Amino acid sequence: MTQDKKQLIEIKALPGYFAAFPTSESRDIDATIVNHLDLINHTTWKELYDSIPQDTATHEYKLLVVARHGQGYHNAAIARYGQDLWMKKWSILNGDEHGEWLDSKLTPLGQEQVSNAGKEVLLPMITDLGFLPHMFFSSPMRRCLETFIGSWNHVFNTYPELIKGQASLQVKIFENIREVFNTHPCNERVEHSVTINEYQDYKTPSGLTIHWEYEDDYPEKDQLWDTEHWETREEIDARIRDGLTSVFYNVNPDDKLISITCHSKVIESILRITEHPAINKLDTAKIVCIVAEIKK
Repeated sequence: MTQDKKQLIEIKALPGYFAAFPTSESRDIDATIVNHLDLINHTTWKELYDSIPQDTATHEYKLLVVARHGQGYHNAAIARYGQDLWMKKWSILNGDEHGEWLDSKLTPLGQEQVSNAGKEVLLPMITDLGFLPHMFFSSPMRRCLETFIGSWNHVFNTYPELIKGQASLQVKIFENIREVFNTHPCNERVEHSVTINEYQDYKTPSGLTIHWEYEDDYPEKDQLWDTEHWETREEIDARIRDGLTSVFYNVNPDDKLISITCHSKVIESILRITEHPAINKLDTAKIVCIVAEIKK
């Protein structure tokens, strides 16, 4: 979308593509019971993609591939101590003997989870479609960068020809698709130079370089995380709508397949914003797909 003045987008999920949203009357689902990615009216990803409405003078249509990061060390701690003890004690600390959770990295299980997501969801999708997402976006948190690398690696290594001779792949980073802001160190970002040193220009086994493209004047220190304030649902929805607006102002009409790597609360917010039924109990490293209608 290209406009001289940036205004918040209007975006709506369309029913009839996935088991998570079969009809306009659909209710919330439990992701441990329903396979939310099941195709309900199409037999292949290509058939689904080809059925997405054509753009009009007033609306654009996209297929969003929205991934939750794999298990981080903070997620493992919640599972280990239980939600009550996590909230009362451990959430405001920065780790235990198993690892730290400041801007948490993925655990070995988390790395396995994202690898499986790449093999079981992304690779079959791209095999069927025959092309990569037209644009890639991610939260700046380290668990999301590691999730992107670990999941999409399978596709890049299997189909290097889809890179079309490019030496690097650009992934745009937006602060406003970060996890909910609260007092927990797991949601505080480390200094920008630390992340750059660890992940910038990561080289995949296929020889592809992943280049993280940050917003202009990206701050060295985290200026958003707060030791006092816990973001309300209304606040996170406003922030995520702004983040989605940034995403869609960076894509062209012909960019129809969009990848976003983010967090559980971000996905919950995206579903609310798009009037999509909630997908409850969405595990780490799971992927949600949405056919979205965006008002120009």
